[in-house]
Amino acid sequence: MIKRTALTLLTLTLVGVTVDCGNPSSTTDVVSASRNEAFVRRWIDDGFNNRRLAVVDELFAEDFSVNGNVIGRHGLRQNMQRHLSGFPDLHVTIDDLVADGEKVAVWYTAEGTHDGPFEGMPATGRRVKWIGSDLFYVDSGKITRALFLSDLNGLLAQLGATRPYESRP
Repeated sequence: MIKRTALTLLTLTLVGVTVDCGNPSSTTDVVSASRNEAFVRRWIDDGFNNRRLAVVDELFAEDFSVNGNVIGRHGLRQNMQRHLSGFPDLHVTIDDLVADGEKVAVWYTAEGTHDGPFEGMPATGRRVKWIGSDLFYVDSGKITRALFLSDLNGLLAQLGATRPYESRP
Protein backbone atom coordinates (compact mmCIF):
# COMPACT_ATOMS: atom_id res chain seq x y z
CA MET A 1 0.00 0.00 0.00
CA ILE A 2 2.81 2.42 0.85
CA LYS A 3 4.62 1.64 -2.40
CA ARG A 4 1.41 2.27 -4.38
CA THR A 5 0.82 5.58 -2.56
CA ALA A 6 4.43 6.67 -3.11
CA LEU A 7 4.21 5.73 -6.79
CA THR A 8 0.93 7.64 -7.15
CA LEU A 9 2.43 10.74 -5.50
CA LEU A 10 5.52 10.52 -7.69
CA THR A 11 3.36 10.19 -10.80
CA LEU A 12 1.19 13.15 -9.80
CA THR A 13 4.28 15.23 -9.06
CA LEU A 14 5.84 14.39 -12.43
CA VAL A 15 2.57 15.18 -14.19
CA GLY A 16 2.37 18.48 -12.33
CA VAL A 17 5.93 19.40 -13.25
CA THR A 18 5.37 18.40 -16.87
CA VAL A 19 2.15 20.39 -17.05
CA ASP A 20 3.60 23.48 -15.42
CA CYS A 21 7.00 23.62 -17.13
CA GLY A 22 7.47 27.08 -15.63
CA ASN A 23 4.66 28.50 -17.77
CA PRO A 24 1.66 29.77 -15.79
CA SER A 25 -0.68 29.42 -18.77
CA SER A 26 0.26 25.80 -19.53
CA THR A 27 -2.14 24.43 -16.90
CA THR A 28 -4.93 26.43 -18.51
CA ASP A 29 -3.93 25.08 -21.93
CA VAL A 30 -4.10 21.49 -20.69
CA VAL A 31 -7.49 22.07 -19.06
CA SER A 32 -8.74 23.78 -22.24
CA ALA A 33 -7.43 20.97 -24.46
CA SER A 34 -9.03 18.39 -22.19
CA ARG A 35 -12.39 20.22 -22.30
CA ASN A 36 -12.19 20.53 -26.08
CA GLU A 37 -11.36 16.83 -26.40
CA ALA A 38 -14.47 16.04 -24.32
CA PHE A 39 -16.59 18.13 -26.76
CA VAL A 40 -15.49 15.99 -29.72
CA ARG A 41 -15.95 12.71 -27.81
CA ARG A 42 -19.42 13.84 -26.79
CA TRP A 43 -20.37 14.77 -30.36
CA ILE A 44 -19.42 11.31 -31.59
CA ASP A 45 -20.81 9.36 -28.63
CA ASP A 46 -24.03 11.31 -28.12
CA GLY A 47 -24.62 12.48 -31.68
CA PHE A 48 -23.82 9.37 -33.69
CA ASN A 49 -23.68 6.40 -31.32
CA ASN A 50 -26.68 7.53 -29.23
CA ARG A 51 -28.42 9.29 -32.16
CA ARG A 52 -29.04 12.49 -30.18
CA LEU A 53 -28.85 15.28 -32.75
CA ALA A 54 -29.64 17.94 -30.10
CA VAL A 55 -25.98 17.69 -29.08
CA VAL A 56 -25.17 19.82 -32.14
CA ASP A 57 -26.90 22.85 -30.58
CA GLU A 58 -25.02 22.30 -27.34
CA LEU A 59 -21.52 21.98 -28.82
CA PHE A 60 -21.35 23.82 -32.14
CA ALA A 61 -21.40 27.52 -33.04
CA GLU A 62 -24.40 28.76 -35.02
CA ASP A 63 -22.15 29.65 -38.00
CA PHE A 64 -20.15 26.40 -37.89
CA SER A 65 -18.13 25.70 -41.04
CA VAL A 66 -16.75 22.52 -42.64
CA ASN A 67 -13.83 22.61 -45.05
CA GLY A 68 -14.25 26.38 -45.41
CA ASN A 69 -18.01 26.27 -46.13
CA VAL A 70 -20.44 27.67 -43.58
CA ILE A 71 -23.10 25.00 -43.07
CA GLY A 72 -24.28 26.05 -39.61
CA ARG A 73 -25.81 23.78 -37.04
CA HIS A 74 -28.72 22.98 -39.33
CA GLY A 75 -26.41 21.75 -42.09
CA LEU A 76 -24.44 19.63 -39.64
CA ARG A 77 -27.63 18.03 -38.28
CA GLN A 78 -28.73 17.28 -41.88
CA ASN A 79 -25.37 15.66 -42.61
CA MET A 80 -25.61 13.54 -39.47
CA GLN A 81 -29.22 12.59 -40.24
CA ARG A 82 -28.24 11.43 -43.76
CA HIS A 83 -25.71 9.05 -42.22
CA LEU A 84 -28.03 7.86 -39.46
CA SER A 85 -30.91 7.28 -41.91
CA GLY A 86 -28.72 5.39 -44.34
CA PHE A 87 -27.07 3.33 -41.59
CA PRO A 88 -29.55 2.97 -38.71
CA ASP A 89 -27.09 0.85 -36.71
CA LEU A 90 -24.16 3.22 -37.39
CA HIS A 91 -21.42 3.06 -34.79
CA VAL A 92 -18.39 5.35 -34.76
CA THR A 93 -15.26 4.26 -32.90
CA ILE A 94 -12.64 6.82 -31.94
CA ASP A 95 -9.34 5.19 -32.88
CA ASP A 96 -7.18 8.14 -31.83
CA LEU A 97 -7.83 11.61 -30.49
CA VAL A 98 -5.34 14.40 -29.84
CA ALA A 99 -6.05 17.84 -28.41
CA ASP A 100 -3.71 20.81 -28.41
CA GLY A 101 -5.20 24.08 -27.19
CA GLU A 102 -8.07 25.06 -29.48
CA LYS A 103 -7.49 22.16 -31.92
CA VAL A 104 -8.79 18.60 -31.60
CA ALA A 105 -7.93 15.90 -34.14
CA VAL A 106 -9.77 12.60 -34.28
CA TRP A 107 -9.15 9.45 -36.33
CA TYR A 108 -12.24 7.25 -36.45
CA THR A 109 -13.73 4.10 -37.90
CA ALA A 110 -17.44 4.07 -38.78
CA GLU A 111 -19.44 0.97 -39.55
CA GLY A 112 -23.03 0.07 -40.12
CA THR A 113 -25.57 -1.70 -42.28
CA HIS A 114 -26.90 0.16 -45.31
CA ASP A 115 -30.60 -0.24 -44.49
CA GLY A 116 -31.81 3.15 -45.74
CA PRO A 117 -31.22 5.51 -48.66
CA PHE A 118 -27.82 7.20 -48.65
CA GLU A 119 -26.46 9.71 -51.17
CA GLY A 120 -29.09 8.71 -53.70
CA MET A 121 -28.50 4.98 -53.35
CA PRO A 122 -31.34 2.74 -52.14
CA ALA A 123 -30.64 0.40 -49.24
CA THR A 124 -28.42 -2.56 -50.12
CA GLY A 125 -28.39 -4.35 -46.77
CA ARG A 126 -24.59 -4.45 -46.97
CA ARG A 127 -22.48 -4.12 -43.84
CA VAL A 128 -19.80 -1.49 -44.49
CA LYS A 129 -16.85 0.08 -42.71
CA TRP A 130 -14.98 3.28 -43.49
CA ILE A 131 -12.42 5.55 -41.88
CA GLY A 132 -11.96 9.25 -41.52
CA SER A 133 -10.13 12.04 -39.78
CA ASP A 134 -11.52 15.35 -38.56
CA LEU A 135 -9.78 18.44 -37.21
CA PHE A 136 -11.94 20.68 -34.99
CA TYR A 137 -11.36 24.24 -33.78
CA VAL A 138 -12.95 25.33 -30.52
CA ASP A 139 -13.43 28.98 -29.55
CA SER A 140 -15.29 30.39 -26.53
CA GLY A 141 -16.69 26.99 -25.58
CA LYS A 142 -18.12 26.10 -29.02
CA ILE A 143 -16.80 24.13 -31.99
CA THR A 144 -16.56 26.83 -34.66
CA ARG A 145 -15.09 25.04 -37.65
CA ALA A 146 -13.76 21.70 -38.80
CA LEU A 147 -11.93 19.96 -41.58
CA PHE A 148 -13.55 16.63 -42.44
CA LEU A 149 -11.81 13.93 -44.44
CA SER A 150 -13.40 10.50 -44.90
CA ASP A 151 -13.08 7.61 -47.29
CA LEU A 152 -16.48 8.31 -48.81
CA ASN A 153 -15.47 6.90 -52.20
CA GLY A 154 -14.39 3.67 -50.46
CA LEU A 155 -17.73 3.58 -48.63
CA LEU A 156 -19.69 4.07 -51.84
CA ALA A 157 -17.62 1.38 -53.58
CA GLN A 158 -18.61 -1.04 -50.79
CA LEU A 159 -22.22 -0.13 -51.54
CA GLY A 160 -21.73 -0.91 -55.24
CA ALA A 161 -21.41 2.61 -56.66
CA THR A 162 -19.70 2.60 -60.03
CA ARG A 163 -18.44 6.19 -60.26
CA PRO A 164 -16.53 8.41 -57.83
CA TYR A 165 -18.60 10.61 -55.57
CA GLU A 166 -18.37 14.39 -55.79
CA SER A 167 -18.30 15.75 -52.26
CA ARG A 168 -20.96 17.94 -50.74
CA PRO A 169 -20.81 19.65 -47.34
